[in-house]
Amino acid sequence: MGLTIVRKNKRKNPRDAKKALILAGGAVTGAAFKAGGLRALDDYFSNFNVNKFDIYVGISSGSFIAAPIAAGITPSEVLKSLDGRSKHYSQLAPWHYYQPNWKEMILRPINFLVEQAMFVPRAIKDVLSGFGEFGPQLAAEVWRLALQPNAEHLDAMMRTVTRAIATRPMPSLLSLLPSGFFDNSGIERYLRHNIERNHLSNNFKKMEEMTGKKLYICAMTLDGADRVIFGPDEKSDVSISEAVQASTAMPGFYKPARIHGVDYVDGNVLETAHFDVAVSHGAELIVCYNPFRPVDNKVMLQFLREKNEFVSEGRRLADNGVITILSQIFRTVFHSRLHHMIEQYAYDPHFHGDIILIEPSSSDMAFFDLNPLIFSNRLKAARLGFESVRNSVGERYEEVADIFARYGVRMNRRHVEVDVKRLKVAGSDMKQLRAVLEAPRSK
Repeated sequence: MGLTIVRKNKRKNPRDAKKALILAGGAVTGAAFKAGGLRALDDYFSNFNVNKFDIYVGISSGSFIAAPIAAGITPSEVLKSLDGRSKHYSQLAPWHYYQPNWKEMILRPINFLVEQAMFVPRAIKDVLSGFGEFGPQLAAEVWRLALQPNAEHLDAMMRTVTRAIATRPMPSLLSLLPSGFFDNSGIERYLRHNIERNHLSNNFKKMEEMTGKKLYICAMTLDGADRVIFGPDEKSDVSISEAVQASTAMPGFYKPARIHGVDYVDGNVLETAHFDVAVSHGAELIVCYNPFRPVDNKVMLQFLREKNEFVSEGRRLADNGVITILSQIFRTVFHSRLHHMIEQYAYDPHFHGDIILIEPSSSDMAFFDLNPLIFSNRLKAARLGFESVRNSVGERYEEVADIFARYGVRMNRRHVEVDVKRLKVAGSDMKQLRAVLEAPRSK
């Protein structure tokens, strides 16, 4: 199942309660998956939409979607931006995500060669300049060797020389590697340009004044391993687009985002969903959308007596190589951590709200098979996101509708089912898929 629910709000009439939307990570296809899923969620709502939550929390690629959604840009417009059909957002192109980290790729090998070439001259300079703390000892041993030249005194002098040179580290081959293969400053520029284009504010406090919505974006400092929450009443001395750059700086893939002298990395590193951000700012209904979960790959084993070995029916994940293995491992870590946090809130006597966690089904091999780093998979991911939310919410529709109804939000299945039928007719035709997913919600 793709839905996890915690119901603890005992208030008789929580219609005035704050509602929060948390968008977790998932790389490039995760962002498209979320946009498609939010499009389906919009179809389910009758008197509400995803732009009407009071609080938005974005983590990693989720922050890239949370920023425009909080500002009033609809999921359909976000999807239109993928192919340049949006009137509000310019086209999201591969180079916004995949700008090579040219500076480090060029300079690091040059610096390595310079360090290698200068190692011996600098070591000799250390010897001639007195060796710092080894100077007096070396001078004494040189004098002793001059007075009594023998193997013992020569060996003692050479040990001191070796110890002194050892204090200057040899250049490591690892220094050739860049801090990340790509530079995500293109994401920051893209968001900044479109915020300005739509006459919105790139300032957390001013955006809250303009929209009445609170936007929070989570990241981690690399040097201190500290969580940082960017928001109107949190750390607000950076722009929204810079905060998104910080939160999307996936370690290894992107170099750390250096903002105001501080190196930031992906907000997913410390926590998957950061529920406490929404809770601490007064949210009683929390909807969390997490596209990044492990797949339950069914592998049937059969023992062949004649060969004295086990054979499998079905594809093993390991057969697809290290990328698939790492994907499953990271998905498992993020997913288990997320559900551990959900369980804590379920048993926390001080938490009195409701949580709806929406995820893909554990058997959703179609989304798992999409490489989360491949830009061209985004429209397929958007369709899968739409169908995933439709299926997950549909499985427990009555319970979900009852929760939302207590907060004054009415739901209806009719519109989402109409769009599901249109998607089936579209099949793999990209033009027809766009026509369905990028159309305004059916109302």
